[in-house]
Amino acid sequence: MIYASFALIYDRLMQDIPYQGWVRYLDTLFGKLGINPRHILDLGCGTGNVTIPLAEKGYQMTGLDLSSEMLSLAEQKARAKGLPIQWLLQDMRKMELGAARFDLVISMTDSLNYLSGENELSEVFRSVRQYLNPGGWFVFDLNSLYKISNVFGDNVFTLLEDDIAYIWENSYDPEKHTCTMDLTFFVREKDGRYRRFSEQHRETGYTDVEVKKILNKAGFQVAAVYAENSFDTPGETTERIYFAARSTTDDKGNSL
Repeated sequence: MIYASFALIYDRLMQDIPYQGWVRYLDTLFGKLGINPRHILDLGCGTGNVTIPLAEKGYQMTGLDLSSEMLSLAEQKARAKGLPIQWLLQDMRKMELGAARFDLVISMTDSLNYLSGENELSEVFRSVRQYLNPGGWFVFDLNSLYKISNVFGDNVFTLLEDDIAYIWENSYDPEKHTCTMDLTFFVREKDGRYRRFSEQHRETGYTDVEVKKILNKAGFQVAAVYAENSFDTPGETTERIYFAARSTTDDKGNSL
């Protein structure tokens, strides 16, 4: 199962991530670029940490993820708040959404870095364009190539707390621009014993030029590229980059 064990501790490990700040940033970005969405699709929504706050702001939200465990937790959190969010268990590389169309598609928290190279990135971009309304928008973030190669790199990270610990070992491939992350977790159960399990993640880094080129070929016009939580041009050591692009073709590939 995808993230079967990891899903149960995901929110605990991500508790310091400023999701609410990211959502406020997105709201400001929408205003700056004149994006006025009603129906938003969130790709790689995980446990709903961006989807749910956007729904609370009044947007009609649909969340899509490959992990049933992640979606189950997202659904529980949304239900507790009385939010009518649609959750879809699908692979973003093979989306089948029927006649559904969206004003905006988002993908946050470096979900797109998990795709295996330019071919898969191009495949997802084309699929996103297919399910956008004419002139619809695509807003997403990526961990920068700098972060993948230098911050992640070949480094080792550890966490040691009373009820959870992990060892995170990275291996960077400079030819493919990929970082393979092997994580071993130790989680204390209710009976006091620790359960060990492992996960392997892999992220690919891209230059801004590469991403823009792929977007253009997929039928998008790039409107903005920003450094994380700002409206500045990304620098050499920027770790997270936001892209905003508008569809220039309809769902049949015809120019608008």
